Amino acid sequence: MPQTPAGKVALLEELLSGEEIAIWTRTPKSGSLSTRRPELRRAAHYPPVNALSRLDVISKQLSTFGSALASKVSPVTGRIHAHYGVAAAASGRATCSGPNLQQILRDKRFRALFTAAPGRRLVVCDYSSMELRAAAEISGDPVMREAFASGVDLHKLTAAKATGKAEEDVTEDERNSAKRVNFGSVYGMGPQGLIRKTWEDYASVITIAEATARLNSLAATYPTLTRWKRVHADFCQRRGRIVIGKDAAAGRGRVYRLSWLPPGKSAYTRACNLPIQGACADISMLALAAIDQALFDAGIEGGPVAWLHDEIVLEVPTEHPVKAEELLVKAMTDAFAKTFPGAPLNGLVEANAGLNWAAAKEKAA
Repeated sequence: MPQTPAGKVALLEELLSGEEIAIWTRTPKSGSLSTRRPELRRAAHYPPVNALSRLDVISKQLSTFGSALASKVSPVTGRIHAHYGVAAAASGRATCSGPNLQQILRDKRFRALFTAAPGRRLVVCDYSSMELRAAAEISGDPVMREAFASGVDLHKLTAAKATGKAEEDVTEDERNSAKRVNFGSVYGMGPQGLIRKTWEDYASVITIAEATARLNSLAATYPTLTRWKRVHADFCQRRGRIVIGKDAAAGRGRVYRLSWLPPGKSAYTRACNLPIQGACADISMLALAAIDQALFDAGIEGGPVAWLHDEIVLEVPTEHPVKAEELLVKAMTDAFAKTFPGAPLNGLVEANAGLNWAAAKEKAA
């Protein structure tokens, strides 16, 4: 397996088709094929490159979440004290550093290392399909809203439309494939972006043809969402800015000027994703403020110990996890309803408790 940039370039030149080489990102100085991790993932459908990418990911995980993470444990408290930057991202999302708990690995074996203190329990609460629900409300897509209102599994619905099967006949692999497309498409991703996102988030490989077909199928399934993305992006282009927040349709909210776009970044994808991410960030911050007050009013010690965009983790005394879970579900539900009045709330929040993060997540899944 090549370890040097030159060796990786040679591997790519041997494997890639002429079409792939023609559109491959080049290094600015030498003009050779880029071997950065995001670029390698574009060729993960070739087994040798797939293996190379996986090794690169493992190396990154070990350096970021191995000894480096252990070094962040306070010798005084025995805890990790991360730093959150509230509304620090362009969308209004929070950032996290020292370490970035929002990028903690999903591996159950890893999350089991995060445990509650003696005499305490972790309460984990997730929004179910939060960003898709926000996209449904912002775009007004009736098919998506009806699916959430009736409790239909949106990922199965997407898969059924793509495969021509009945929803009950959709396999787990087909559902997972549709899930990747759903979350990628609401942010205006094209085929290449979907390929990268599928690999980064799910370590799964799809081709250009597969990505294109899936995006076309989704556009036909949710035409109102598809039309909103195009019309809203054009509107933002004309005005030179994107307005973010629950009152964005009325022209009120946080402003992101398109002149702030970094070189090479798409105004279209920003126009699609910033309003959705921003609304979700607002919802989560409303929920955090509400649960802090609710726990205080209920006389329950403890509070939030981690926040991962659509997931809030509390640590509370052993005798209070059931009540804390109830309060957290209410806080998160009310925050969503306040941001999107009249939105379907069926199955919005999933919660449970456990001795460690993995145990609580497993029960909530």
